[in-house]
Amino acid sequence: MDWDPVTHYQDVAIAERYDRERFSSISGRVFNSLEQKIIRAAFRDIPTISTVLDVPCGTGRLAGALLENGFRVVGVDISAPMLDVARRRLDRFGARFTVQVADVHELAKAEYKRYDAALCARVLMHFPLDEQIEFLKSVAQLTKGPIVLTQSLSSPYQRFRRRVKRALGNQPPAGYPLTERDLSELLRGAGLREVRRYRLAPLISEAMAVVTEHVLPSNQTGSGK
Repeated sequence: MDWDPVTHYQDVAIAERYDRERFSSISGRVFNSLEQKIIRAAFRDIPTISTVLDVPCGTGRLAGALLENGFRVVGVDISAPMLDVARRRLDRFGARFTVQVADVHELAKAEYKRYDAALCARVLMHFPLDEQIEFLKSVAQLTKGPIVLTQSLSSPYQRFRRRVKRALGNQPPAGYPLTERDLSELLRGAGLREVRRYRLAPLISEAMAVVTEHVLPSNQTGSGK
């Protein structure tokens, strides 16, 4: 399938129907509820006075969960139509929610560690590992504190489930899921390390949220070496 995630969501019609197509069915509503639950859990130890970078923000579905918990959120996305949907959805939060149309790589060149924390959800799975590393590295450069990312886990069990789903004619949920080794390489390349993770529903879903923190340079660890 020739599909470019960078340009796909620039289409106004696609942005307007994004949530309806994915989260209006029973299974979609269940997934949405479980995903918001693990995102809330992932941010539980982060002070609610924090300003969170949500990139890509998309239609603001997960930003809403953070705002409801008291955070300030800056939604960044390359798609103006997606952010238009997010603005309308989250207008009730007033100045606690702002948006910016931007490419995260260009933003990282212009700014450095501006945000207290970040959410990087439902994007890495669309790109090969080397591009995932560069994306997450840019997010890390913009963030002083924890980064919560979502991805799909490629375990033997989940690979078996994928084969069954393909045999039944279902589309795989993620283009580039990660093995444990891939995840280690991703975090190492972005200068991060895993703190903890949350699985959405291990028996029926590959989805997971991983809480990460910056790896301090050796001269800042306090070892004196």
